[in-house]
Amino acid sequence: MLGDHSELLQHLNTARKHADQAETQNNPALYREAIDELVVAVELLARNTPELEGEIRKAASEPELPAFK
Repeated sequence: MLGDHSELLQHLNTARKHADQAETQNNPALYREAIDELVVAVELLARNTPELEGEIRKAASEPELPAFK
C-alpha cells in the first residue's frame, strides 16, 4: 500500500495542477485530464478495497453512472 499511497498522491497532485491550469489558461481540455487523473486515483483506492472492486468495475463499465440516470 505504501507505493500505492505515493502513486495516489501523485495522481491527486497532477489532477489539481491540471484543474488550476484549465482555469487560469481557460483550457477546458485540461479539465478532462484532471478528471482522468482523479479516476486513476479512485481506481487505486478501489484496488485496495477488495469488497468494492466488483461493484466499481461494474459501474465503470456502464454507459452512465447510476446517480445520473
